Amino acid sequence: MDLPAQVWVQVVVNGLALGWLYVLMALGLTFILSMMGILQLAHGEIYMIGAYIVYYLSVSLGLNHYLAMLLSMLIMATFGILLEKFLFRPVQGYLLPPIVVSIGLTLILTSAAAVFFGLFERGLPRLAHGSFLVLGSAVPKDRIIAVGFSIGLLVLVYLFLKRSKYGQAMVASAQNRESALLRGINPNQMSRLAFSIACALAAVGGSLAGAIMKLSPFMGTPPLVKGLVIIVLGGMGSLLGATVGGLILGLLDSVIPVAFSPAVASIAPLIIVVIILLVRPQGLFGHE
Repeated sequence: MDLPAQVWVQVVVNGLALGWLYVLMALGLTFILSMMGILQLAHGEIYMIGAYIVYYLSVSLGLNHYLAMLLSMLIMATFGILLEKFLFRPVQGYLLPPIVVSIGLTLILTSAAAVFFGLFERGLPRLAHGSFLVLGSAVPKDRIIAVGFSIGLLVLVYLFLKRSKYGQAMVASAQNRESALLRGINPNQMSRLAFSIACALAAVGGSLAGAIMKLSPFMGTPPLVKGLVIIVLGGMGSLLGATVGGLILGLLDSVIPVAFSPAVASIAPLIIVVIILLVRPQGLFGHE
């Protein structure tokens, strides 16, 4: 399809913004799965609730949008601590109970959002107004800010894991829970910290998505599915894999509908993931 260069610039920028939102979701899922061995299927609803908290604080109460995002991260991080302690730690080590708990939590949070906020779509204030001129194409500033926020958070997470005492303790606990316990690391404390960080990342991801797109009680399901695909594609427990996988998926979701059709876009990423996994079952950056 012969499209102007300006269109492709916008498509790529949109794909990068979408991909970085997927990365935030995938990182949270990776943290929880690595630390607790639990697939948190209600993580999309954490993403959604975080966005609605920003809506309530910024639109209803009139707080600064960026302050509302910070408060949403803190609220959802606290919520994550409670979820880990009272819902997921009691079922850790089992196969089906965590899935049942996650599905139940999904239904509860979705229903609560529908009751309190309604089924109709809402919109958050724009992160910024106006556009940048890139190669003759007008690129909305809010996309660039969303990408910048996501990259900044990824850098902070990386530095936390590599440079801080608690981050290194988390990595050690994820690699070998028993050995970490023998070295004086409390695995339950590390699981609680991982859950808290994961929920904070989901909250800011939902907030950024709500400012670019729309809010609805069902907005968490698509990014959850993308996050699960990214974990498989990038490799279990790999920060680099989650980042690269998210960007690949975001670009595919943005480029393929323009280059081909929405119908092709709905199946092409999954076909590509299947092909990659046939060649490298552990994912792009996973270990044997």
